[in-house]
Amino acid sequence: MRRYTLSLALVITLLSPLPAETLALGIMHTNDHHGHLMPFRHDGEDGWGGVARRRVAIQRNRADTSYQWLLLDAGDVFQGTPISNLLTGFLDLECMNQMGYDAMALGNHEFDFGYDVLRSRFADVNFRLLCANVIDRERGTSVAQPFAVIRRGAYRIGVIGLTTETLAGETHPKVKESIVAYPAPVVAGLANYLRGTGCDIVIVLSHQGYGRDLALAAAVPELDVIVGGHTHTQLDEPTRVGDVLVTQTNGWGRYLGVLRMIFERDDETQRFRLVAHQNEYQPMSPDLPEDEGLLAFIADYDRRLQEEMGRVVATALRDFSVEEVRLRENELANLVADAMRTQTEADIVLMNGGNFRAPLAAGPVTAGDLYAVLPFDNFMVKVNLTGAKIRECLEYSTNQYGDGGFLQVSGLRLHYRDGVLVSALVGSDPATAVPLDDAATYSVVMTDFLAIGGDGFPLAEDPYGPGFTGLEQRATFSTWASAQRDLNSALDGRVLVEWIDMADPGLAD
Repeated sequence: MRRYTLSLALVITLLSPLPAETLALGIMHTNDHHGHLMPFRHDGEDGWGGVARRRVAIQRNRADTSYQWLLLDAGDVFQGTPISNLLTGFLDLECMNQMGYDAMALGNHEFDFGYDVLRSRFADVNFRLLCANVIDRERGTSVAQPFAVIRRGAYRIGVIGLTTETLAGETHPKVKESIVAYPAPVVAGLANYLRGTGCDIVIVLSHQGYGRDLALAAAVPELDVIVGGHTHTQLDEPTRVGDVLVTQTNGWGRYLGVLRMIFERDDETQRFRLVAHQNEYQPMSPDLPEDEGLLAFIADYDRRLQEEMGRVVATALRDFSVEEVRLRENELANLVADAMRTQTEADIVLMNGGNFRAPLAAGPVTAGDLYAVLPFDNFMVKVNLTGAKIRECLEYSTNQYGDGGFLQVSGLRLHYRDGVLVSALVGSDPATAVPLDDAATYSVVMTDFLAIGGDGFPLAEDPYGPGFTGLEQRATFSTWASAQRDLNSALDGRVLVEWIDMADPGLAD
């Protein structure tokens, strides 16, 4: 009889469990780029950001071949600088092509130039534009591909795009032609579908804001990662909700998010589980070199725009800030609102604080400066509203204190105390202003964005009906400013905000 013996080492090997299958996945991510192709000033220092600097950082991270890499963006690539706006996002997307992005969620500002312009941009990209929860009403289909399955080696990674559910109130008026679905059920269904079709990892590219991303992570545990945007939230570390990581950078390309993760496959469920992660928000600071090829590519377009953007329109006699334009009366908003009232001969002008996006420095004011201050291509609408409807809008403005819907005005004098409208007078001169008459009718000028109920305002005017003026807000202000030559404004008490028995919520941390 033959005897067979096994070495102790072989016995231990046979009895030991096999090592778990691991997946090393790296995600580089951005959000809320807002047209910042070129370096800009940040925290008092010039030379931050810019896509040429970002490309160098991306290439350095990709050199770490121990990870499978994805490059993702969570939306709002469009809108924010003259070069981006004048080319309606084309140059931003082309730079993303050259950086090698894999996918991008549509943000609300991707719709700012109109749905037709956005659809025309789909042909310009080599990566996936994703949006699962906005439906084209006319066609009955999603406005973009809802999800993509990206292969990395032997692994399948599902990426879902999600846009803010308040889209219709935050962008181009004609976007109301689209239907926005509540996101959580949409995402849950797609996540289960992707798992069922063999995806190893499921990621959401979300442009709905940090708070909603946390709620989504809790509601849909089938997810692995949520890469967010919209609220420009700068985190110290990704937030973990159960097994879901939620991350976001603060926008403009100031930082490149870099998330390295190790997943192990669970023998029982066969699902990969996160076992370790390392995170960086890499600063795109001036000491990081720029990619010369991409810099030259952008500079060629930039040179073509400089002549028009450098055209001097007027002279600012003082610095104008937008720092508290969403909290109280603001000199720059006064200047613009008064100009609109003069140009349209209206009784009253209402403008949302979120309309004003950049300060204006003392000295020559160029066309490029006006693009930065008023980047949105909105038209002015002149409608007749009752005093009661105007009062309703003014009272709603208190709910928007600290947010983009806080109203700046011309032709009114308002007094708010502890978040309540105490008085509303019609007129600019406090000596002759009279109480707002609920039964009277007034001519009111506002942007088409506000007229359709943007920022949730209780309005539903037809922006292209009888009240359409054909006056684009930036061009209208430019015409007025050119005639004035010297620009000056001061606080005159037209919007008095007091917090007496309550703490000022605008001062909260």
